[in-house]
Order: sequence, then structure tokens, then C-alpha cells
Amino acid sequence: MRILIADDHRILLDSLVLLLSSMKDVEVVSKHTNGQQVLSALELEPNIDLVVSDIQMPFMGGIDLTLRMRERFPNVKICLLTVADQPEAIKEAIRAGAHGYVLKSAEKHELETAINLIAKGNKYYCAEVWTVLSRDTSLDLTIKVNKPQSIAITKRELEVLRLIAEEYSGTEIAEKLFIEPTTVETHRKHLMQKLGVQSTIGLVKYALKFQII
Repeated sequence: MRILIADDHRILLDSLVLLLSSMKDVEVVSKHTNGQQVLSALELEPNIDLVVSDIQMPFMGGIDLTLRMRERFPNVKICLLTVADQPEAIKEAIRAGAHGYVLKSAEKHELETAINLIAKGNKYYCAEVWTVLSRDTSLDLTIKVNKPQSIAITKRELEVLRLIAEEYSGTEIAEKLFIEPTTVETHRKHLMQKLGVQSTIGLVKYALKFQII
């Protein structure tokens, strides 16, 4: 796997190079301090699989880089590695099309897991991201899937969907979210209507297929 790294803190950047280079089947092709450098490198370097980038960088940050990459290099994946755990930053990154979002407080094995999953065509959002999203019920996350339309799923529905996929029962979901079992069933029905499926199994299959969870 050929990787580019971007971070404006040079000590951390060098540490990331060493860390990622120690992972199996990973080749760090080059390192950069802003998004503009990454785009220039992608023009010159063929067959880059993944960019690991910070969000907050001068000249061009990780969110803008993600948007530009979707337009110019749609086959190259991007994982944002950042300290930014604010709901707005997370929402913006996911909407921009980031394939992964990992906090810099993560252990090496989590970053390695994220990179391997993204390389296989999946998405990876760390546990802290799900926690932040589930706590901020004022935000609605529009998840774009591989269909002509977008599907608006609320934070609560997203949390219910994730727990359904993890095989929790309706009663267990209600206990975890401190809501009534009937409310869980309402969310389940709304999800089935929005996603156009007929059963709980259909919910799980749809979520996995379109990488919603």
C-alpha cells in the first residue's frame, strides 16, 4: 500500500513516517506539510492508495484536501488523523467524503486497523467519533450513498442502526440509549422506510453495503 502523509507539525510528521513504515505492506512514498503539497505530489506520483492527513494545516487543510481529492483523484482514499473531536469538524469531514477519521490519541493498532479497512474499500470512524455524533442530537448527518438521492438519517437513528448491526435487541438498545422500547421500534420503522428495506436483516445489509456503519 503506497501512502502519502500530511501534517504541519514536523516532529509528528517524522514520527508518523516511522510508525506507518513499520506496518506490514505499507510504503510511505512522501511526507508533506499542507494539502497543496499533497495535490502536487499526487500529480507526480502514480498508484498512490491512501493519504493520511491532519485537518488543521496552513494553505490547505484536510477538509479542503478531501474535497479536492474527490474531484481530481477519486480513486485515492483519505484518512484524517487529527485532534479535532468537535461535532462540526467531524460532520464536515464525513460530508466531504473522508474514508476514515481517527483521533491522534489512538493506539497504533487502531490506526493500522483503520488503514487496512480503508484499503479494502471500507470506511473507518473511530469510537470517539460515534460518541460525539450520538451526543450532539442537534446535528443531522446527511449520508450520501451510491444512489441518485441522499438519505437524511438523524443522529439517534444512526445510533440505533449501529446497535442493530451489532446484534443488540430492541430492549437492549432501549436500555443503552435510555429510551422506551417502543421508541426503538419507531426508529427502526423509520429507518426501514428511509432505506427502502423490509426487515432488520435488510437494514444491516444496507448499512454494510453502503458503508453507513
